[in-house]
Amino acid sequence: MHVFSVVVWLGGLMFQSAVAMPIFQLEGDQSKAAMRKVNKRFIGFVWMSVWTMLITGVIMMLLNPKFVWFEYRDRWSILLGVKELIFIFMVLYAFGYARMLKYLEAPSSNGGFSDKAELYRHRVNQFRKISIFLGISALLLAAAM
Repeated sequence: MHVFSVVVWLGGLMFQSAVAMPIFQLEGDQSKAAMRKVNKRFIGFVWMSVWTMLITGVIMMLLNPKFVWFEYRDRWSILLGVKELIFIFMVLYAFGYARMLKYLEAPSSNGGFSDKAELYRHRVNQFRKISIFLGISALLLAAAM
């Protein structure tokens, strides 16, 4: 379940970056509403993945005989600590990603969409790329453990 939730989260981010976004960008203004719907729908999968990763990760950590609270003396515990730190950063970027999507959906005072929509789209893409990098790093650390 732990690995599956990572694959869902990371795979979804990679699909959006490599497949969905280039298609939406080619289609122009007509596809922006569809792009917002895809992003909004994906946020639910992100939070399901976060909770699954958190719960299964804590269970696996506590059941492992190598685990000792706040001791980083061997290679396994150091890799675990770095992996936990990466998970925290991924969750923070997921919050930022969700917040930027809400800003994209909010209408502005002039009746259209926010004047800062382009900035928010850029931030969403940035957060997605950073999350992909962090997710790949976490997978590599898991493999090294």
